[in-house]
Amino acid sequence: MSHPKKKWGQHFLRNRGAVMRIVEAVEPEADDIVVEIGPGEGVLTEKLAELPNALVAVEIDPELSERLRVQFGDRITLVNEDAIDAPLPAQPYRAVGNLPYNAGTPILRRVVADLNCRRAVFMLQKEVADRLVAKPGDEAYGYLTLFVRLYASARIVMTLEPKSFYPPPKVRSAVVVLDPDRKPFVSEDLIALISASFRMRRKKLVNNLLDLWTREEIVAAMASSGIDEGIRAERLSLEDFASLGSALSKEHSVRSHP
Repeated sequence: MSHPKKKWGQHFLRNRGAVMRIVEAVEPEADDIVVEIGPGEGVLTEKLAELPNALVAVEIDPELSERLRVQFGDRITLVNEDAIDAPLPAQPYRAVGNLPYNAGTPILRRVVADLNCRRAVFMLQKEVADRLVAKPGDEAYGYLTLFVRLYASARIVMTLEPKSFYPPPKVRSAVVVLDPDRKPFVSEDLIALISASFRMRRKKLVNNLLDLWTREEIVAAMASSGIDEGIRAERLSLEDFASLGSALSKEHSVRSHP
């Protein structure tokens, strides 16, 4: 039994039924590489290695990495690096893993935005999973919801209680399947707009955007997009934000070059 390290947020999956459900959800095509993030004790790795696809395992813990190297040998390619910045494959791949609680969100964002990712099957905190599938007006709806929606569709396939892990975390977990669905209007400017819109969640949208645009520009853009001036960000859909971003760009251009 491995000794979990708090600094890496390690909670090892021990639920064999969940392991099978996760592996089944990966559904790799013949030319896909499978990338496992955070293999830990190798419970998932053991089943993923039975697939006919090449398997790359990214493990930050050098002790666990060496143990996996001994256990699986040349059946897998082991990368002892941090998944937040480890190189991702330059060809189609499917990502899978029980993501560490303290780094799950940045890893998730990085993978779903990658053009070569064909699917991601991730175990996350239930709270984070709820944010991925939230709808406008939901308490969980926010920046992460919309960032992921720019690149992928998300669905929760199962929820797990703390006893499915060692050590048991204080919260429930969920398995999320993310499939590529890159929107044609994705841009850094739109991501910046969404981020600014949720800066102070209880503020009206117009007030959150005053650091980036003038009140006149914001109000005019909202009017041309059919968005109520008194609305908060949590009420807007991704398409609303795309429309608003386009309108803000036009307003700023017009007012900067009268």
